[in-house]
Amino acid sequence: MTPDATSLRRPDGGRWCDLEGAVFLGGDARNLGEMRRIAAALSPETHLTVAVEVCGWEQVGLLDAGDGRVSWLDRTIDGTLRPRGERLAAAIHAWCAEWACGDDPVCTVWLGARTPTRIVRMTQALLPEARVS
Repeated sequence: MTPDATSLRRPDGGRWCDLEGAVFLGGDARNLGEMRRIAAALSPETHLTVAVEVCGWEQVGLLDAGDGRVSWLDRTIDGTLRPRGERLAAAIHAWCAEWACGDDPVCTVWLGARTPTRIVRMTQALLPEARVS
């Protein structure tokens, strides 16, 4: 965690560096800057997963997730551009099945501002309590 990132605030007013448990950051290539800042602010003890939807591999960039996992989800499949949010929705669903199930899951999901509303609602329905930013 970089020293200047420790004061980075979440939408609920808390600091990202104070989160515990599993954290999922999801969005598209336009959200890379904010995802980088959040990832830099998180404690090394968090279980970080980042999913970035891109339109072709030229949008893939650098994102340091420490020991976390970064997935680049290309919307271009067999020369066809898939609908925005489709691959991200599948990644969120898989992550929630892994992390949001259990007796006392501690998990937080951050989604980029342009994430389709249907994906935000699906994510809220999958989480045990409202921890979607």
